[in-house]
Amino acid sequence: MTQWPEAPAGDDHRKKELVKSRERITAWNRELQSVHHRLEKALEEARDAIRNGTRTQTLSPDLRSFCYNFCSALGQHHRSEDAEFFPTLLEQMPELEPAITSLTQHHQVLAQLLDDFQKSLDSAESSPRRLLKQINTIKSVMKTHFSAEERSLNYALRVLDAPTSDSVRMFGDIR
Repeated sequence: MTQWPEAPAGDDHRKKELVKSRERITAWNRELQSVHHRLEKALEEARDAIRNGTRTQTLSPDLRSFCYNFCSALGQHHRSEDAEFFPTLLEQMPELEPAITSLTQHHQVLAQLLDDFQKSLDSAESSPRRLLKQINTIKSVMKTHFSAEERSLNYALRVLDAPTSDSVRMFGDIR
């Protein structure tokens, strides 16, 4: 458990700043984990639905829409991180450049996997088995990426100097 320094007695301003800092730290850590959790849950729902199909062309329009929405949400999350979140972190902590470069490369791999998955959804030749294989690969890469991101940015999220109201801009609008 993190030990927070105590403000000297009578130093109300310092106490308020410590409370504000604790709230901000908790909010940024929770927000990133929450976005990742929602994306993982959506992926599981898509996997379950595909398991129940027989052929790609017989997948319900709702499932197709759900899969497209999932791909769009994950892609938007990564584009927001690349355009807003990572530059903000690098501005404040340039030493994160190697980690952020690696995370950005993960984003590129995931973007290609998502593109391939969407093409398979559109193909009459794709079987649910093929879709499951692709979505399992996406899940594996996504899980590895999320873990690496949370681990490598843990400290940065604790000291990030940005209003938590910027979370949608930095992480995408994932609900």
